[in-house]
Amino acid sequence: MPTKIRPEKTREKLPRDELEKILSDHLRWLESEGTRGRRADLRGRDLSGRDLFGVVLRMAVLRDMDFSRANLRTANLKQAEMHSCRFQQAHMQWSILAEAKFHNNDFTRANLQFCDFSDTTITDADFSGAFFHNAYLGDMVLRRANLTGTNLRFSTWSSSKLFQINFTASTIQQADFSDASLHEIDFRNAQIINTDFSGSKFDTFDFTAARIENVKFQGTNIDPKYLQAANWRECTFD
Repeated sequence: MPTKIRPEKTREKLPRDELEKILSDHLRWLESEGTRGRRADLRGRDLSGRDLFGVVLRMAVLRDMDFSRANLRTANLKQAEMHSCRFQQAHMQWSILAEAKFHNNDFTRANLQFCDFSDTTITDADFSGAFFHNAYLGDMVLRRANLTGTNLRFSTWSSSKLFQINFTASTIQQADFSDASLHEIDFRNAQIINTDFSGSKFDTFDFTAARIENVKFQGTNIDPKYLQAANWRECTFD
């Protein structure tokens, strides 16, 4: 299972006027399909705690950035490249992250309510304590991620591919994991209630001490015998 991302180095504060110039050039680059302006390429800058409401960084290159506690509500980060960035306790409600590529990012205790992660590729991420209420994560690829203690109520993971994921002590309620592929998944001590796993493929998993109620397992390779170490009831199987 993934380990917590190591402490980050100190980053340089980005002055407001310089940021506005970068965002303006990037918007022109997007609108002209690359014939004018300049693609935003932000590296090693500190935007922690900044008000970035509605910021447009679609297709931007973001490396070694600090967005901790920043207001990124309704931000457009579609198709962006995010590498070794900090989003600790960031406010990202309703943000668009579809088709983005993430590697080695820290989202601990971030608010990701209603975020769109569809078709993203995420590797080596720490989401521990994050709030995924109503987030959409369909058709994504997620590898080596820590989701310990996350709130996944009403989240959608249908047709996603998940590898080496730690859901320990998470709250998974009324979530949709239908037709997903789940490989090396740790659900120990999780609360899994009114959730749909129908049609999913499980390969190496641990439900020890999990509370599992009214969960759909039709069309999966899960048999009640695999849940002996869990506290389960009113689940449906083939």
